Amino acid sequence: MNKHTSRRGRLTASAAAGVLLAGIALGATACGPQSPTAGAAPQSATLQASAHPSSIPRPTPAASPAAVSPAPPAQPAKPAKPAKPAKPAKPATSGPILPASVPVRLQVPQIGVNTALVPLGQAANGEMDVPGGEPGDPGGWYKYSPTPGQLGPAVILGHVNNLASPEGLFYRLHEMKPGEQFSVTRTDHTVAVFRVDKLALVKKATFPTLAVYGNTNRAEIRLITCGGFDPATGEYTENTVVYGHLVSSHRS
Repeated sequence: MNKHTSRRGRLTASAAAGVLLAGIALGATACGPQSPTAGAAPQSATLQASAHPSSIPRPTPAASPAAVSPAPPAQPAKPAKPAKPAKPAKPATSGPILPASVPVRLQVPQIGVNTALVPLGQAANGEMDVPGGEPGDPGGWYKYSPTPGQLGPAVILGHVNNLASPEGLFYRLHEMKPGEQFSVTRTDHTVAVFRVDKLALVKKATFPTLAVYGNTNRAEIRLITCGGFDPATGEYTENTVVYGHLVSSHRS
């Protein structure tokens, strides 16, 4: 996992994948104005006198035509009001959520980890940076992921080995079991407590980007290191990923 030696495979997830996926707001299409209704044509009528059945000494004059006013034209229909764009539904959050605060220490007593954390950015090629590979170097928090305790998946990296030993900071990460708890201390003096949901060994060639870095409806965390060492090539072909979620917090 360190760039100084081929025995330390690198994380393959791109920096773009580390950024939360943005939601897409879908708007409703407004109806256009309705066409005015055509007015009825003016009408007139002529009333005629009826003949009396008996004999009459002289013709009865016809009645004068009745004056009929033309019907007024129908008023144009008012344009329909455009529909308001639909607001995207916010997914319901689950469990506790903390405000943003940079992590400074990770403690995983089950595997003997008690380490400071440093922020990690992006390498020149767009890949995620990795922590230092010397013995005693701290783990790293990927600064383009949420801070531990915020909504979404915080990402913390550690080497499986180092330049002087095959046993690095996360050498025993594969031993983590569902239900176990660990903690992250933050700069706001809160300690975020996480519970392990699952552990996965994934191929770097088919890294599950969305499962690891995609949006979640609760505060989650990922602990990641290399795995699957291939003696024939001297490379790590897999990543070990611990998935966890926030269960509580307290003051440090």
